[in-house]
Amino acid sequence: MKYFLCACLCILAAGCATTAPQRDATEAFGLATERLGRMGEDEFAAVRSGIIRMNKYQAILDTGALSKDFRYDAPATPLNTAERISACKTLRMYGDLLMRLASDDRTQFVRRAALVFMDSAGETLGRPLDADQTAAIDNVVAGLARFWTDKRKADSISAVVLSFENVVNTLADRLMADFVLDGSPDGFLNAYDASARRLQDLADSLLDSGKPVGADGRQRAVNAHYMAQNNLLRAQEIGLRMQTAIQTFRKANAEIVSGVRNNACDADKIREYGRLIQQLGNLKQILPR
Repeated sequence: MKYFLCACLCILAAGCATTAPQRDATEAFGLATERLGRMGEDEFAAVRSGIIRMNKYQAILDTGALSKDFRYDAPATPLNTAERISACKTLRMYGDLLMRLASDDRTQFVRRAALVFMDSAGETLGRPLDADQTAAIDNVVAGLARFWTDKRKADSISAVVLSFENVVNTLADRLMADFVLDGSPDGFLNAYDASARRLQDLADSLLDSGKPVGADGRQRAVNAHYMAQNNLLRAQEIGLRMQTAIQTFRKANAEIVSGVRNNACDADKIREYGRLIQQLGNLKQILPR
């Protein structure tokens, strides 16, 4: 009997797909992913607002520009921004669902998280979920009507993780495309960076021209210079940190999938992912907007 118990404990300690260590890793991954999605939503909205604000300052400083020359928000139009926020929201809801499934939460909040994630994923993908994905969500919803055993919880986590693996990786790739400063005109952070550079060039040309611009004119130029500097710094720092966070997210997601498929995962990669998201959140609080 003693040896049987020891064997069971060893299995539990080694197992990663259905055991406490795996559930802890999944909960930590879910929490970090929920935060990543939330920060992405906030950042896309901030980028759009920043582009509009910088374009307005350019219009004020460039006295030779006509109204038809003014820029407004491109490429961060309302539709484009909403699409990106939708992708971030789906990631946030995915993290929230995994976090609730892995925890001891057995309330209707789990059901709500599953349904909200399903609706958000369908909206972002622009199509209904496939059969496996729908079944995974339905099993979560239906499972709450029965006794929510550890096995049923583990099976639900496995089904969700496997059926949405490619979806969440695709969403991560979409976000990555907007946070790489490679000069692409369609990338949001590229547009933000380009707006800041135009504004700085215009402000600096006025400040360095040697021509009298008056106290009000100089104040506008100085304000524009500092705004441009702040936003260039933000573009560089947020871009690099978001790229690293998204790359680490993909590695951490691969470990969660490995835990389901192979009964083994690297908890250190999950912890590293959580640490990077924490650092990103701290940075966002102090960078100017």
